[in-house]
Amino acid sequence: MRILPINNFYAKNVSTNSNALVHEQYNSQAIETLPAYNQIFNARNVSRRVLDIDNESFVKLSDTMKKLYRMKCKDFAKIIDFEKLENPNKRYLPLMQDSDMESFLTCCIDKFNMLKGSPIICLGRSPKWFLNTSYWMKDGIEDYKFVAFSGSWYRQGLWGLVKENSKMPTKEEQNAYKNYLKSIQADPASIVKTAKETGKKVVITDYIRTGKGLKSYLEVMSNIAEEQGVLEDFAKSIRFHLFSCQEYLDDLYGEKAPTPSLNLPEKLAPYREEIPSYWVNIPLDITLQILENKNTNECRATYYPPKAWGIYLPNNYRTGMIPNSLMDKLKEHSPKSAVNFTTQMRDYRNLLNFRILDYLEQKDLLR
Repeated sequence: MRILPINNFYAKNVSTNSNALVHEQYNSQAIETLPAYNQIFNARNVSRRVLDIDNESFVKLSDTMKKLYRMKCKDFAKIIDFEKLENPNKRYLPLMQDSDMESFLTCCIDKFNMLKGSPIICLGRSPKWFLNTSYWMKDGIEDYKFVAFSGSWYRQGLWGLVKENSKMPTKEEQNAYKNYLKSIQADPASIVKTAKETGKKVVITDYIRTGKGLKSYLEVMSNIAEEQGVLEDFAKSIRFHLFSCQEYLDDLYGEKAPTPSLNLPEKLAPYREEIPSYWVNIPLDITLQILENKNTNECRATYYPPKAWGIYLPNNYRTGMIPNSLMDKLKEHSPKSAVNFTTQMRDYRNLLNFRILDYLEQKDLLR
């Protein structure tokens, strides 16, 4: 039985799968032979879609449909239009090798299942594959809250991170972001309330290299916390679960790189001793496939730099597809802030979801 934490700090998973009826239609057709694969998944000549897959829809799939999806994963390199991926050079579906999948699941079990029992904030898209998998598996986390945040206004200087004031969000943009956080109960006051009622610090988890994005996020949060009169309480209500890959950083910089660390903005710096941070190292093979591969980005709606804050709310688009009209508005307002999310990118995400869920089920690890 699933138990929601106090005050619904976690957003309850609501099925918004627009293809649920199509799932049912395929299953109701009682497809019993795999040649139907060629009809359902016609490769390049039609506008095709891989049906949206999450844990709820996966368990409803018939054995035949699972076989069809396995064939789709296997044939990925033959049928995908690589030019319509975010990174056309990544011509593979991650985790198709069982050894890679085992390494990925070990990461989820050893480095993320430990968060079980704590309220969790997933900052940005990078942690989602790990947290989703932990949530899907037995003895994993109960749930988590996703908070969209992209970009930064810091750069790496000789002696640390340097703020670039010209890149900071405007007051209007910060107010829009505050309203977004309040709408999902992830603003500082809500975090403080959750920590008090659960008796546990709220875990903020993020993938970091330099920490520029995390510091930018915390600067906005500390400004909001100060406005809400909860700055000190906010600092005492959070802890960090940060992850990176030391081997990747060493290769990137051509020398032994410093271990990534938490960079606090000015307003939170006095509370450093109150804010625990834990760092975990992710293997290089998983880093390259899941974290440093732009094709694994969850969706275009959760790419959320400051220029997008006043245009749409990510929580309104659970399938990940903001309307084209809003994409056009974002491109007009800030062309560099808009990213593509093609049909092929959605196929990619859904096939990777299926691959993980299917492997969990085969290994009797699925919740």
